[in-house]
Amino acid sequence: MHVSHDHHAPFDLREDLDRRLARYRELILGSLEGVSEDEARSSPVTGTPSLLGVVRHTAYVEGVWFDERITGRPRTEIGLPAATANSWKVRRTDSLASVAAECRRVQEIADRNLAERPLEAAVGTGGRTLLAVYVHVLSELGWNTGQLDVLRAAILGARTERPPT
Repeated sequence: MHVSHDHHAPFDLREDLDRRLARYRELILGSLEGVSEDEARSSPVTGTPSLLGVVRHTAYVEGVWFDERITGRPRTEIGLPAATANSWKVRRTDSLASVAAECRRVQEIADRNLAERPLEAAVGTGGRTLLAVYVHVLSELGWNTGQLDVLRAAILGARTERPPT
């Protein structure tokens, strides 16, 4: 992920974190562009979740850390699976459009929960600061973005071997 910086402007950590978060979100949703429903549901690399499953999981990550952790609302109220393992699973009713819409819904809630809170504010139990939560989420989204790159490359590579259905 390339992030350009204006080296003459004063550095603002919060703006930088928000810019990185926005860029990961773009990359995650962009991974769904140009693939079919079947391709997005497939697991092109043995032992990995599908492209759609990884994108679903990113919504879960933001929901857990930027909603449950900050507000104390339970996952079921947020609309998230109770167990992390289920966040990777694609449901029969999932589609490219519905998973993208779910990501956007969770992101909007996250943005509202993040607004106006200082980075040094303690959130949830255990004394974590909002900054620590941002760092955690950004590292998870970075890892998931790399996973999406590999899965997408495998999907697109398989097209040269056989035409998409």
